[in-house]
Amino acid sequence: MRHPQFLHTYRQIIKESVALLRPNRFACFVVGDFRDTQGLYRGFVGDTVAAFRDAGARLYNDAILITQAGSLPIRMGKAFATSRKLGKTHQHVLVFVKGDPKRATQALGAVR
Repeated sequence: MRHPQFLHTYRQIIKESVALLRPNRFACFVVGDFRDTQGLYRGFVGDTVAAFRDAGARLYNDAILITQAGSLPIRMGKAFATSRKLGKTHQHVLVFVKGDPKRATQALGAVR
């Protein structure tokens, strides 16, 4: 599947998911950017934010989820030397709200 086709399907999934989400509720997606065939970032986080916005949900929170480096430093040593690409050890936790953020928060109840 080519990227434009993938993005179209991805946006449709988000649109249908937001349509199923009750009013005044939150939705959380965890995504990370990825590279195209030329080694350049696609901007997938921005694509996700735009897809949710177009589907009727707004970005409410954005956090970084740090993952273990594991063998990344070993694998990226040679790659960095030849391409200057950095290895990633994080993803974006994106929280969207459909409707009123205050009502969405109230619907969750007290924090325990």
